[in-house]
Amino acid sequence: MQLQVKKRELTDSDFLELIQARENSFYRIAYGYVQNQEDAKDIVQEAVCKAYIGKKRLRDPEKFYPWFYRILANTACSFLRHASRAVSIGLEEADLSSTNDEEHWNNTLAIQEALKQLNGKTRTVIILKFYENMTFAEIAQILRKPEASIKSIYYRGLKFLKERMQSHEAESSYPR
Repeated sequence: MQLQVKKRELTDSDFLELIQARENSFYRIAYGYVQNQEDAKDIVQEAVCKAYIGKKRLRDPEKFYPWFYRILANTACSFLRHASRAVSIGLEEADLSSTNDEEHWNNTLAIQEALKQLNGKTRTVIILKFYENMTFAEIAQILRKPEASIKSIYYRGLKFLKERMQSHEAESSYPR
């Protein structure tokens, strides 16, 4: 017979403290999905609400962050699936007066479009790796997949992005 030790439940103040400690990280991840400030804030807010409601189901408070990042990624993917309007990318704030600025924004747009074409898991892995500089082990824990699978997903995603950028560069090098 195995003795089970009851884990202490996450209190409201503990929950708030954990959320506030990484709120910028949560925002960056959400922004990586939608490329829109207001939508990213909405996604984070919704994920926090979902996590707060479900915090009693968290078996081990020590695993709060992987659990929350999974909720955040799922909320962002759900938002993208159900979004009926085009994603705003904030070009109204840009001053495209020089050719270099225009090239920069064209490349940024191409990367964003390529990211949108990735499936949800691949996009999540790349966003967590680039936006949050997480290790493969951390991402594997968040997504509940073996680390080798995460590496495979990551490198396939990078290959896809590289191919998309190369085709974008080839298209933009043609005179108009």
